Formats: sequence, C-alpha cells, structure tokens
Amino acid sequence: MIQRPAAARPALISVNNLCLTGRRGRGPETPIVTNVSFDVAEGEMLALIGESGSGKTSIALALTGYARQGCRIAGGNLRVAGHDVLTMNARELHAFRGKTIAYIAQNAGAAFNPALPLMEQVIEPALVHHIMPRKAAVEQAIALFDLMALPSPHTIGTRYPHECSGGQLQRIMAAMALITEPEVVIFDEPTTALDVTTQIEVLEAFRLAMRQCGFTGVYVTHDLAIVAQMADRAVVLKNGTVQEAGSARQILTAPAQPYTQTLVAASEPHTRNHDPAPTSAPLLDVRDLLVGYGGTTPDGRPVHTILDQVSLPVLAGETMGIIGESGCGKSTLIRAIAGIQPWSAGRMMFEGEPLAPQIGDRSPQQRQHLQLVAQNADLVLNPAMTVQATLRRY
Repeated sequence: MIQRPAAARPALISVNNLCLTGRRGRGPETPIVTNVSFDVAEGEMLALIGESGSGKTSIALALTGYARQGCRIAGGNLRVAGHDVLTMNARELHAFRGKTIAYIAQNAGAAFNPALPLMEQVIEPALVHHIMPRKAAVEQAIALFDLMALPSPHTIGTRYPHECSGGQLQRIMAAMALITEPEVVIFDEPTTALDVTTQIEVLEAFRLAMRQCGFTGVYVTHDLAIVAQMADRAVVLKNGTVQEAGSARQILTAPAQPYTQTLVAASEPHTRNHDPAPTSAPLLDVRDLLVGYGGTTPDGRPVHTILDQVSLPVLAGETMGIIGESGCGKSTLIRAIAGIQPWSAGRMMFEGEPLAPQIGDRSPQQRQHLQLVAQNADLVLNPAMTVQATLRRY
C-alpha cells in the first residue's frame, strides 16, 4: 500500500468536542471526557496516550457508539467511515460494529465464552454479518492464526479458552476482530499481557495486517515504546482532556507540555542495584513440580504437560522474576503455588511447612501469608460488590 502524506488523505474518523459523563447511583453526573477533538486520516494509526483513568478507553468505546454502564455520550460529533455514529439506531449500530469497526479489548480472558471452542467464537463475526460462508471463515481464521504467530494454527481453534495462555488469547481475539476485514480497528492495549518477544511479533503482525488490509487504527496505550513502533500521530490525555496532539515523533522526542514531558521521562529505563540476598533456608521451596491438563497417562503423567520438573527456591526478602514467552507456563506456575492449579507431582514447602496442592486444604496462616495478585483484576473482582466490601472480606 502506498502511504500518502497525512494531509493528503481524507479523515476516516472525525471527533469534535466529544463529552462523556458518568453517574454512580442517583448521584450527579460528573465529566469523564471534556471537549476532545481529533481526526484520523485513512490508513493512519493514531495513539491515545495517558495514564489509567485519563479517558482513553472511554473515547475508544465511544467511536463504536457505546458507553459503559453509568456513562453516556453527553455531547459532540462522531463520524467514523462515513457514519454519523451518534444518530445511528440499534439496528444500524449492530451492522456497524464488527463489520465497519472492530474492537480488540485489553482483557482477552473476559472476552471469550469458556464453554465454546475458540474457532466457533473467532468465525462468529464473519457469519453474523454474512461476509463469507463457514468453510471460508475457518480458512480465514487459520490464516490469521498463522499471521498472529500462534502455535499450531490449524488446530489451536479446537481448544477452549482455559487451554490457552493470556498472550495466546490476546492474539486470537485480534484474529476475531480482523476476520471481517473492518475499515477501522481499535486496539485497547492488546499487548499488555504479552512477554517482550511475543509483543514484538504481535506488533509486527499488526503492522503487516494494516499494510495488507489497509484499515485505519486507533491504539489505546500508556506504553510509549509501542507508540514509537505503531503510531503515526498521538493524542495525550489527562483527566479526560487533551494535553497535547501531534506526530508520534514530535510527542516522543520534543514534547511541548509538562504532562507529556513527565510521561516521556517516566518511560525511560531505570536500573537499581540489588544487594545479594543473605544465605538462608528458602521461604518458599518448589521441588520437581509437574503440572498439565487433559487427564493422565497410565504412568500418572498429564496428557498435556505445561510444567515439567520445575524447581525454584525463594529466599526471605527476595524478589524472584519468572520470565518466558507467552504459553511457557509462567502463570500456571504461580497458580500452582497459590493452590488454585492442581499438580500431578512434586512438592512445595512454605516457611518450613508442606503446602497442600489445594488452597482449601491449607492452613489459615498459609492462605494469609501466601497471596496472589492476578494479571487481570476485572476477572477476579466481583462486579456485584463494592471495592470496600471486597477488601473487608480479607
């Protein structure tokens, strides 16, 4: 695809004075996004940058004509691929979403139905919008799995969501968004869950897909390294207002506003010196851990092995980093230590006492002193309980 200068390309997305408000219960409405305006040229990638709570995702969702529960689009104009988004009725929005505009969410784990194979879910948009017959949709999905650098692209669609890592699910969700060949794709921090090497592969796959399909993109992120790799232009947000807008190069190398300067400075790498941990007995000692799924073989091993003979000692006061590519077993190891993932063989000691495989069989003191901070908070917090009520449970 030949890239023309941005000024010579028509705006495929036009946002003017967008205002979003939110309300808790019967309380007054409060502003979430105030008078945000920007254009995205055809074939361009725009990055929405800002810290958590700056309004990035709310703006991205508004481009699809959607506002989260308790929120509403209070004013402004939105035009996407020739559609006046705020005047569309429910039927028009149904045809618009998934076909003209696709959304790749941050949390793939919450986006899939755990009761259905992944292939059925990936091809669903193509079937719902009558874009292609089932056989062609399956073939297209396999091609996208290959493009996303997924293992075993011809068979990974037969798996269920729990049989894939978070990084694999993220790439499968990208394939689901791209299967309809939309004109606009919104990327809502889709590489947050990926390791560095897989992130590089996936971002390259996104760039390749963008060149091949020619879609226009909006990339929501707080990672300025991704902005440098993916974006043509960027809009910097804070507390729902635009702080600065310009080319990605200008934003990253010569930011004009103090807030942007702070973001750029914070993204620069920092190193720290670690004092060697004192020699002592391990606080946590994992020995010869064997974990898998799919039942067991006659010799007692899991049919599909995830962790095989893994051992690690963790000393008191020490922080151990567990590093590896997506799907290598990092999260499985942590879940096994936490007692929420059964293991087939091995043993664990914590504070000199054996740890039972199941968390329910562990002592109250062990459960209190060995805690897990999950990757995706929205999957572990009960949406029917307030944050205060959740914290009181502990």
